[in-house]
Amino acid sequence: MTVRPWLVALVSVSALAAWTNAAPAGPARYRVEVKTAVTQDLTAVGQGEQKQEFTNTGFVTVTTKDSAGGQALTIVLDSLLPGEGSPFAGEMAKSAAGTTWTGFRQPNGRVKDLTSGSENPAANTMQGVLQQLLPPMKAGTREGQSWTDTTEADNDGVAVRTVTNFQTSGGMMDGAKVVMLAGASSTAMSGQQNGPQGSMSLEGNGTSSANWVVAADGTCLSSTFTGTQNIAVTVAQLPEPIPVTVKLEGSTALLK
Repeated sequence: MTVRPWLVALVSVSALAAWTNAAPAGPARYRVEVKTAVTQDLTAVGQGEQKQEFTNTGFVTVTTKDSAGGQALTIVLDSLLPGEGSPFAGEMAKSAAGTTWTGFRQPNGRVKDLTSGSENPAANTMQGVLQQLLPPMKAGTREGQSWTDTTEADNDGVAVRTVTNFQTSGGMMDGAKVVMLAGASSTAMSGQQNGPQGSMSLEGNGTSSANWVVAADGTCLSSTFTGTQNIAVTVAQLPEPIPVTVKLEGSTALLK
């Protein structure tokens, strides 16, 4: 059995980004690194525990443009470098270059409809993480503020409910004042996705945390994130659910 980790892993990070600051209109280029560890307990089918660990590094360009009532958002994957153990062959990673995501930043700050239409699994590993490039806080948020945000989303047939507690603090970076934002989330998920063995039912929960360094103009200068999902995957052909654990660790950095 093979669970598509790039679909499962998206859940633990994407729901963290609900509110965005007013980022500058000019293009910004980022380096995004994601470390993924997937453990599948296949004892029920006599195969024992299987582990897979790999790293993918992407370079993306983010552009925003004022639009009616908000901002249009475009993110282009300039290149993707698969690390050791990555399930994506060199040619698959090369073909991911040029993948473009579009979305819309609403007046209340929420980003909606971030989609690419790409079926390239190597490119799709990046989609949930791209939300990390948009600091999840309202424009004008200052240090010493805290709030709780609850989001509900559908990720390819899997319903995800996330509760996140946010806290801001002040800091300095390269001689300039910045806002430090920390978020801690808990997530519950359930639904179905199509896999190599047909329809799969997924039930699970997880936790995640993230930290952003945000410039005065709303630009994300850097961020780090971690997340863990514990998922039970049920497939009709198997005698019992398969426990799957997905762990993510990554970082983003603005390139100068």
